Amino acid sequence: MKWVIILFLTVALFVRFYRLDESSHFAFDESRDLVNMHQIWVEKKITLVGPISEDRSHANSSLMYYMLLPFAVMFNFDPIGPVIGSVFWGILTSGLMYLVLTRYNQNLKVQAAILAALWVPLVVTSRWAWNPNNLIFWVFLAIWFQDSTKWFLKVGAGICMGLAFHHHNLAIIPIVLWLVHKRDLKLLTGVLISFLPFVIFDLRHPPGIFISRMIDYNRDTVGQDPLFVLKKIPATFKYYFDYLFQNQIITWIGMILTLALAMWDAYKRNSARIWLVIWIGCLLPLALFKNNYHYFLPGVPFFIIWVFIQREQAGKTVSNILLLLLSIGSIFSISQVWHAADWEGNLKIVRGGTKIISEQVRKQNLVNSNLAVLGSPDVYTNGNKYRNMLLVENIRLKSYDEFSISDNLFVVTNSGEEVLRKDPAAEIMYFRNGPVFGKWEIGNTGWRVIQFNKY
Repeated sequence: MKWVIILFLTVALFVRFYRLDESSHFAFDESRDLVNMHQIWVEKKITLVGPISEDRSHANSSLMYYMLLPFAVMFNFDPIGPVIGSVFWGILTSGLMYLVLTRYNQNLKVQAAILAALWVPLVVTSRWAWNPNNLIFWVFLAIWFQDSTKWFLKVGAGICMGLAFHHHNLAIIPIVLWLVHKRDLKLLTGVLISFLPFVIFDLRHPPGIFISRMIDYNRDTVGQDPLFVLKKIPATFKYYFDYLFQNQIITWIGMILTLALAMWDAYKRNSARIWLVIWIGCLLPLALFKNNYHYFLPGVPFFIIWVFIQREQAGKTVSNILLLLLSIGSIFSISQVWHAADWEGNLKIVRGGTKIISEQVRKQNLVNSNLAVLGSPDVYTNGNKYRNMLLVENIRLKSYDEFSISDNLFVVTNSGEEVLRKDPAAEIMYFRNGPVFGKWEIGNTGWRVIQFNKY
């Protein structure tokens, strides 16, 4: 058993750490979160809810900040710090998943270990310091505690399930279905306790921007053609299965076998049906939203537990094949996780570009500079992730709508000067004919920073 644990940890750590600095997703949300964690640490301001959106219309939970803050501090607020924290929580999530799955089926320990270590949905969320990604941890922890005979662990299970809501609002769907199934006052009490930070925040900040976020979500769903929503349901299922199985051929086989297993459970009326009901309940409402992977996270634990439930005869065979397909799909696609596009996953570019701009602003004593990302595959030309990293360095640039009154423009790019001068982008309009003060390579990444002056 000791060697199994060592092998599991070795594989799990390898697939999560390999090329982590070159392929961990880092864009505006992640850089904003790093700024907010830095603010919490520097100002020692404990907040129940945050961040508040840029338009001040709604608020998110601050739970993730406190989960990742120790790692951000440990790495001096380098972008890799929160990512290391995500790996930490991801490994705990994998361990919890193994414990939960083997509780429901002692005969599939090897399959549980393989999936816990390699399953792509777990690997992706373990390498990405983003608010929705820790949701699965709390769901598995709640399920682990839910059947305890001790009242405080029952309440704890409710708190844990409620904390999943702190990571994404759509977690409310499995929470409600879970509570309806369990009908346990102690679980309900725990869930209500977990919602207290939002209640307190809204009482202190009337009329309550947390409640308004619920209204915003509702606005996204009203007015849709019911026929269109019905037509979208099959596409939603297909997108979800692509996410679970990671391979087109395997996905189609997996969908057919999943339907067969659902029919088997309905025919046999076995205990696995409740997990199927909760999973379907998580999935169906997603036809009202766009198909983004993080919308699917609340249902992931319920799907995998449903597949793992111990069965006999044909049901056992089908579930075993499904588990094999899930493992094969992840093994064949894991390399894609390690090779994300440079612009969205290479922390060396963000770190190096930020360092260059920071040094030049201080060295030249610049007070009227701006920044853009042009001549590259990066779709975020405003360069918010660099701007946020500079805020951590206590450097504030002119805003994205102030190019006309800026004297200097730092361009992060993987193109040359002449390409940028011909770029029709509005960001460089006032600097296209100005002199270039300097060019700095960002290590050996193929990216560089070019400083254009207006005069």
